[in-house]
Amino acid sequence: MPQTSQRMRRSLLTSAIATLTTFVLGIVTQKQTQAQSNRSGDRYTRGIETLKRVGGKEYDRATRPLEPFSPDLSRMVVEHVFGDVVSRSGLDLKQREIATVAALTAIGSVRPALKFHIHGMLNVGCSPQEVIEIILNAVVYAGFPAAQDGMTIAREVFKERKIQFQPVSARPQGDRYQLGIQNLQQTEGDRVKTIATRFANLAPDLPRLIIEFARGEIWNRRGLSLKSREFATLAMVTALGNQSNSVEAHVEGALRAGATETEIKELLLQMTVYAGYPKTLAAVTAAQQIFADLKQRGIPAASPQPDLESRRQAESNEARYRRGLEALNQISKASGEAVVKSFEDIAPDLGRYIVEFSYGDVFSRPNLDLKTRELATVSALTALNTTASELPLEVHVNGALNVGANRQEIVEAIMHMIPYVGFVKVQQAMALAEAAFKKRNV
Repeated sequence: MPQTSQRMRRSLLTSAIATLTTFVLGIVTQKQTQAQSNRSGDRYTRGIETLKRVGGKEYDRATRPLEPFSPDLSRMVVEHVFGDVVSRSGLDLKQREIATVAALTAIGSVRPALKFHIHGMLNVGCSPQEVIEIILNAVVYAGFPAAQDGMTIAREVFKERKIQFQPVSARPQGDRYQLGIQNLQQTEGDRVKTIATRFANLAPDLPRLIIEFARGEIWNRRGLSLKSREFATLAMVTALGNQSNSVEAHVEGALRAGATETEIKELLLQMTVYAGYPKTLAAVTAAQQIFADLKQRGIPAASPQPDLESRRQAESNEARYRRGLEALNQISKASGEAVVKSFEDIAPDLGRYIVEFSYGDVFSRPNLDLKTRELATVSALTALNTTASELPLEVHVNGALNVGANRQEIVEAIMHMIPYVGFVKVQQAMALAEAAFKKRNV
């Protein structure tokens, strides 16, 4: 029996590797051409050429710092990342850079790489507004800390390039609920009914927020094509991991938006570089399943949903904004207007979203007081533990103090996470909290 079990495991492993190879690399002739090119020693040359297109005049800033420490690693970046992967046909460089910036924004702890690829987006023909839209898309899939941090990096890039960027609002016009329903019908077909009714008995506001904010507001913003938004989202959910249902939904959404199967496979192959093989393998498994399902049933058009098409958004943006300002002013002990103004130079809508959605829609909900919400947020940010979450953690430690939490309660909110996220993340959060306590002399 042990030998049989071992053979079965070996067989399954071999099958999994073969599946990934077949799924991602595509047709045999393409692999043969790639292999012949590799043997002839062109990987480095091809990598440098692609790296120059992405990196521009200072293309070697991605590899130059590696040379003293590990010349082999520097060469691997050129040969494998840019020579083997990014230079592949099947997906143009613009869409590749969109996917990469999306994934790195969602990860939230890779500022140098994110900065390099924001430069890369601009170098391969993307507009500053497209950069902004990719980063704003992360609000839905990775949260506000990731988007805020990404916007900080984008601001640095624009300044370095002396881009005279005049941001304007790209918010959609119309009823947010109906805009969300229309977007879901366009990208997910009849699953709109499931999305609109799931959790209706448990948390009825959750599907409403998905439809009104995520799909009605963010997905209807101007400045980014639907196909590019699907690619960015697929890259984000792959990079975050454990998102098989979302991967399936956005593979289908990308196809509905005009992407080809080859383009989607290339995007997933590229994610092995930026998200790693384990997360990409999980995404490939989900993508493979949806491809098989779609080949069997096709991609049907969405049917009318009269019960959904008659619904309207719950309230105006202005009402949400006023309520959000009130909550934010209680928590921060400073004008909430400062939050809005902090992004006016690059993404004025982000500040409004923070006030309207985070504080107007979420923090202002009944059933939990502000002190409990702030302590829960401190715990959540402890678990998140990204570079992007460091400043928000400091902000919410102060927020907890402002709404009545004491020093020991905040410490306990952090300590509570030890069994769930481990000692390292808790130690890092505790160091940030300690610094905040010292500034407040508490």
